[in-house]
Amino acid sequence: MSLQWSEDLSVGYPLIDDQHRSLFDQFERFIVACEERRGPDHLRELFAFLDLYVSRHFRDEEGLMDRCGYTEAERHKQAHRYFIAQLAGLKQELAATGPTIQVIIRTNKALIYWLTEHIREVDTRLAAHLQQND
Repeated sequence: MSLQWSEDLSVGYPLIDDQHRSLFDQFERFIVACEERRGPDHLRELFAFLDLYVSRHFRDEEGLMDRCGYTEAERHKQAHRYFIAQLAGLKQELAATGPTIQVIIRTNKALIYWLTEHIREVDTRLAAHLQQND
């Protein structure tokens, strides 16, 4: 399986696109590790990256929303909070059970959804608003 960055996922706002690319790159490394049966070894590394990434990326996006008066800001922020809660649940499961195949599968599903649906739908609307209001 491969899930790589492509320009059709670009939201057209450089700061956001660069951060999204780094998430895709990290997830692709994790997918390769899973294919090579090294997924359990890399799961904690992925979560360490996600802790830093989510904190910085969501702060940056939400700052942009606040500065430009984005009308869908609250719904977008709710999506961020939901994803943070999802990651917290996955990290709790990881701590309780270790890097099981179930944790790996749930992590993959959560990230695949985030990388495709959230970026393609939610972030694209934000970027369109940002471009109109620059």
